[in-house]
Formats: sequence, C-alpha cells, structure tokens
Amino acid sequence: KYLHWQHPIILGRVSRIATAAMASIPTIDFSPFMVDEGCMVGDSPTTGQRKVAGQINCAMSAHGFLYVDHLGIEEAEIVAAFDAGRALFERQSCDKSSALALWTPQTNMGYVPLMGEHANPTRSPDLHEAFVIKSRRCFENDFRGTPAGFEETTSIFWDKAEKAARRFQIACALALDLPASDLDFFARTTPRFNMASLKYNYYPPCDFEAGSSDGECGSAAIRIGEHTDFGILTFLFLDGAAPGLQVRPSLEGDALNIVGSSAASEKGWTEAPGRGGATAIVNSGSMLAQWTNDHWRASSHRVVVPNAGEAARSRYSLPFFVTPDVGTVISAHPSLVPVGEQPHYPTITSEEYFKNRIEALEIQKKAPRAIGGV
Repeated sequence: KYLHWQHPIILGRVSRIATAAMASIPTIDFSPFMVDEGCMVGDSPTTGQRKVAGQINCAMSAHGFLYVDHLGIEEAEIVAAFDAGRALFERQSCDKSSALALWTPQTNMGYVPLMGEHANPTRSPDLHEAFVIKSRRCFENDFRGTPAGFEETTSIFWDKAEKAARRFQIACALALDLPASDLDFFARTTPRFNMASLKYNYYPPCDFEAGSSDGECGSAAIRIGEHTDFGILTFLFLDGAAPGLQVRPSLEGDALNIVGSSAASEKGWTEAPGRGGATAIVNSGSMLAQWTNDHWRASSHRVVVPNAGEAARSRYSLPFFVTPDVGTVISAHPSLVPVGEQPHYPTITSEEYFKNRIEALEIQKKAPRAIGGV
C-alpha cells in the first residue's frame, strides 16, 4: 500500500533529505546575467547563464536559499549603506520614536521601535529595531530625523538592488525552464517596484540566556522569530559575518504557513552567516512557492542570539524585499501545472495575497500561547 505524500513518514523523510541538502548553502556567481548578452537582450541564453539557472533551480527546489556574488553592487556601496544604518540607529541622546517617522501598516514605511515586530506569533516580540524605505519613484519616504546623507546613500543602494532583482527574476524564469517568450514572466510584474521595500534591521546588544534566546525555547524572544518571507525574493545583505541567521527547509504545500512547517524548538536549523564583501544571501518567499506551484520552496528562517559574545554586539542586516506590483495576478504558469491537475493554490492578486497573510498573522497573534514552549 502506497503512502500519501502528506503522511508523517513521508514528510519526515522529505524534511531530512531537504535538511541534508541544505547542510551547505550553495554559492553562485551571477555575473553572466549582469552583462547585456544572451537572454538579457532577447537572444538564446549563454552557456554561463544556463549554468547559473541550473544552480538556482537546484537550490530553490531543495530549500530556497543561496549565496550570490556579483550582483552589480560594489562592496564600498554596501559598506556605505551599513555606515548610514549605524548613524541612524546608534545616535546618542536621540529619541528615535519622536525624531523619526513611525512605521504604519498602511504605509509600510518608517521607523519600527524595539520589539515593534512579531514575526512568529508564538514567541515574544522580536529583539530588533527597523527602518523601512520604499521606491522614491512611487512614494514620498519621510526621512525627517535621519542623519545627513542617509537618503542619498539609500537611494543609490535601492537603484542597484532593483537592477539586480530585475535580472534575477529573468534568471528564475530560465531556471524554471519557462518558454523563451515568457522569460519575463516574473520581471514584467515589477515595472515600478511599488510593493518592494528596503529594510534596515538593527539588533542592539541584549541579554543572553542559554536555552532561551538561542532559540531552544519555543516561546522566548529572539532577534527575529521563525517565519517565511511574504514576497517572491529577498536579497539579504549582512554587515560582516553577523552570526545568528538560521534556516530550515519547508515542505511542499507549505506556502501559506506563516512560520513554515518547522516548530520553533525543533532541531535541524542550518547556520547562514554573512560572507562579507559584496556577497548577498538570496532566498525565495512564500509567494514564489505558491506562484511556482510548489516547484520551489520558501524556507523558514530566524535570527537567534547564539552566545553571550554576540549578545553583547550590535548586529545589522539590510534586506531588499521583492514583491509584484499592485494589481499583479498570482497564478502558476501553465508549464508548472501537470496535465490533468489543478494548481495547488487559487489565483489571487498580490494585494489579496498580502491581505490574507496579514490577517492570518493577526489571528495567530491572538491565539492562546503555551507557557514555556510551543
């Protein structure tokens, strides 16, 4: 008798295989897509582009995380961006909550105070501050109270990240073996990047408690709780090694789960430290898992406080979240749906998708929590 793919025995085997595949997060050289040749100019993909596309497909099919070099953003530009972040967050004698424009869910722009976010509703609020920026071509970011040069530095970084994201979306279509006429399947949904955001995350020094802030306890506060990103792709830049980021593969059919299939206190998390230089971590979001009909995964990830030494240090990260523009219809490409089958998920617009995800998150926040663990 055959077991259904959702049987616990099958799910356990799949999870162990995916975790093993994730033991070493791959690194790819994206430079073949950063030059105007091959599929970037409407011609047949170059050998280098096909190689990179194959590497992307392998990583996204298994777990959805990879290190990426040569995205067209210089190391000096990344250093300048993090210097601007330090100047913003670590100012002495500054009440950031009154000096800066505060974040609201309606605008998704501005300053988020310490413990103002709650990525995993089964945990206490997250131990970080943030500042969110959106496209200056579509929105009026309120930069009041920010240090001199902050707006200019972030604008330069945004433009470089946007260019890389456009090209990476084309690489993703090639990786999924979509028809040549549809290599812009994802890229054409972000002509304005009006749903994208650039987010400074600042993790100030905090207390360390073994078995708690290191993620072992499923209800204690950590720097960011377990979650999957909502959008399609995240380009994450880390300030140095920035220890603490951990990732764990999700399962097929898990795209609508807020925190992913992994219980917070379970084992099997893989460390994903920064590589320094201009290397980014790129990961798929739950919308991409849904859009690809689960051909690709969106892994759960979190940021823990690994030890007392790291607890005493400030930590910075700079994610660029890529999401289809307002009005985009999220529906799996026909080539990704087996003949005779229905897509795993109903067709939905990008706004409806986010509304549903946020509502689900709010419901989980209001649910009773167990004391001392999950």
